[in-house]
Amino acid sequence: MRMKKNTLMAYGAALGAILTVAGPASAQSTHSTQQVVELLQQQILQLQQQLQSLSVEVKASTDAAKKADATAVQAQAVSSKAAEAVAASQPSAPNKDAVKLTETPGGYRLIDTETTTLGLFGLIDLTAATSSSGGPNANPNSATNGRTNSHWVGLDVSWMNGNRWGLTGSHVVDKGSNTELVFRLESEFELPTGNFDGGFSSPVLFNRDAWIGVQSPTIGKLTVGRQDTLGRDVTMIWANPFSNAKNGYDEGGWMNNQVMYQMMEYSGSPTGNRWDSAAVWKKKWGDNWVSYLGYQFGGLQNTQPGNGGTDVVDTGHYKGTQQAGGIGYNSSDDTWHASASITHANYDGFGKMVESVGGNIRPLQWLRLNGGLFHADIDQPQAVGKRVDNAFTVSAQIYPAGKFDYALAYYRIKAKNAGTSGGNTLQPFDLTSGITSAASGTWDTLYGAAFYRLDKQTDLYLAFDYSYVGGGYNTSYFNGNRKIFQAGLGARYFF
Repeated sequence: MRMKKNTLMAYGAALGAILTVAGPASAQSTHSTQQVVELLQQQILQLQQQLQSLSVEVKASTDAAKKADATAVQAQAVSSKAAEAVAASQPSAPNKDAVKLTETPGGYRLIDTETTTLGLFGLIDLTAATSSSGGPNANPNSATNGRTNSHWVGLDVSWMNGNRWGLTGSHVVDKGSNTELVFRLESEFELPTGNFDGGFSSPVLFNRDAWIGVQSPTIGKLTVGRQDTLGRDVTMIWANPFSNAKNGYDEGGWMNNQVMYQMMEYSGSPTGNRWDSAAVWKKKWGDNWVSYLGYQFGGLQNTQPGNGGTDVVDTGHYKGTQQAGGIGYNSSDDTWHASASITHANYDGFGKMVESVGGNIRPLQWLRLNGGLFHADIDQPQAVGKRVDNAFTVSAQIYPAGKFDYALAYYRIKAKNAGTSGGNTLQPFDLTSGITSAASGTWDTLYGAAFYRLDKQTDLYLAFDYSYVGGGYNTSYFNGNRKIFQAGLGARYFF
């Protein structure tokens, strides 16, 4: 502002001098005229000096501004790089999308690049239980010194979910078609003892899952290895009140750890509720339909009895194999879902066919209803005759406002001319070539649970089941009794 004021004063002086020269003529002398000219020259010289000084100041100010801008940009870049370095040094946080599993809402990303992911996940389920006949999961005859009608209290094998840890991942092989390789390795253990599932005498590391496959919007999902039976994945949306409601690519959440889950045997196989050496293909068609196909190859299966099944050897002509197919439908508004499946097995020269149909509906935001049917036709030796089973289930889930959820369910199994072994009724997919006797009877079970959700990864639960058999039906779960009541208090943590 000072330079600008001086400049204006100089302009004013020069203008005054010019006006003086241009004023009315007078009888001035030549000497006076010469003085005016010299004054004008001095003013012009001063103006030139002031303009030069102003130019220098403007240039200095411009250079300073440019330098300040460059410094700010550099500082921002350094700050950004520092922030990235700090973020990279921090441990990975739980990522809900890291592992997409039915029973696993959490997971940790160990690798997460543009083309490759690797996730670590797990679940810990602790159950303290009591049983009116020793409890099916705790070696009851040993725990009660052979008194099978004695009450038992203690830590049991987990009721709601099998304890597990595992790795799952993907690798993009074609970005244009969004095609990726996928895999899953999953191990189960028993929390009371730390044993592998199945016991220390027959350890199997990845007894829950050991498969690899390919997945894309065009192909769907094709997996090969040890995995859930197809029937288990198709029926999970209605067969119990604890699993996913929607048809999709996930593996089934229900299991056979407890009496309350025993109807799942109609979705199983001679190698348990999982297939060895199997290929499974699932494909979504638009927003509503999902198709399922599965095949368990013949040959030596399940060389570790702890996997829950029987060694099966292919004897030719599709013996030792199992084939399954299914279809699922999800309503456009996602309020109801239905599925149907058919499974055929021929492991020992005697065919076994199980069909299922069921679904669920959510008539209210806080209520989900489930129900479905199984029908089984099982060949047995001619001297025993054919076995025919019919089973059904109904259940409800209640989601009131707050942290509590509730579930209540009932199932009934009616077996006609079912083969027996050791006095107990065989499961639908047990081998039947060696049986010599059969009986008819029923198995009814009422069960339920209440959950208190501490957060998305942790909850507490109280569960019960009351079960009884009628007619000629017998099961080792009851330890020689005709009925059983059990209750369990548990806690789960997902990671």
